[in-house]
Amino acid sequence: MVIGRGVRESVGRGGETTTAMWKLIVVTSAMFIGTVVFGAVVVQDGWDVPEEAKAVENPVPADDKIIAEGETLYQRNCRMCHGEAGKGDGPATARIKPAPPDITTAEAQDRMTDGELFYKITVGKRPMREFESKLSEEERWNVVHFLRTLRAR
Repeated sequence: MVIGRGVRESVGRGGETTTAMWKLIVVTSAMFIGTVVFGAVVVQDGWDVPEEAKAVENPVPADDKIIAEGETLYQRNCRMCHGEAGKGDGPATARIKPAPPDITTAEAQDRMTDGELFYKITVGKRPMREFESKLSEEERWNVVHFLRTLRAR
């Protein structure tokens, strides 16, 4: 191996020094790989939603009109990235890293409270924009009601 030969030649014939150098190479490589892998996981699950935001209940009563308005807002503002049915397969996903998650799965629907969905819509997180400045509070809650109808059965 070229690295081994280079290390051995540069260190000399002392076996202990060569072993120490190899350990350093292995540990450094493992740390680098671990950082890359762990960093990728953190980026995908990097939402830091305050507990008090998660505890907020949707103050807007759900009915067909509210859900229809939420759907209209979703199709106008979210579909390009999250897809027509919320599966994270919108036409813009080819340019988005990380890609949006599938929010229709039972796991995603059960994991997030209405307050958490509202918080994420409100503040956003790259690459997702914030909607606090674009949609009213009631409109954002209407989108949350619509998102709940996307649950996969």
